[in-house]
Amino acid sequence: METRTGESPIGTLDALQMGVSADGQSCMMVFVDEEQRSIQYVADFAAFNAFIASLSRMAGEMHRRRCAVGDDRGKGGGALTVTSGHFQLSPDSKVEGRLVGDSGQIVNIRMCPEVACQLTKAILMSAPAASDC
Repeated sequence: METRTGESPIGTLDALQMGVSADGQSCMMVFVDEEQRSIQYVADFAAFNAFIASLSRMAGEMHRRRCAVGDDRGKGGGALTVTSGHFQLSPDSKVEGRLVGDSGQIVNIRMCPEVACQLTKAILMSAPAASDC
């Protein structure tokens, strides 16, 4: 990822490392540039969630701009190829979780149990039958 002012590159992000504290109260992010200089940042849940939301907005804007100029990578209507997902019941009886795409995109989801049942049924009905082995 390059940071630019006009056409002059300022730096390139070479690595991003993240970890969560043992108590789950904070997340540490380490940004490393191409010259191996690093910046450490410790965030609480709200700050980390805002960071992820900002990245999601930026990804949406990138998609919108690619579609506007006819870039083939922007095709597909913003569909996410899901590679993993994790869901659990929240204290207020909602199903919460996230889907992770093949390029690392994360989509947070919160739905009532009835909708989760409808989605599960729709997925099962559209999946091909398993063979008898």
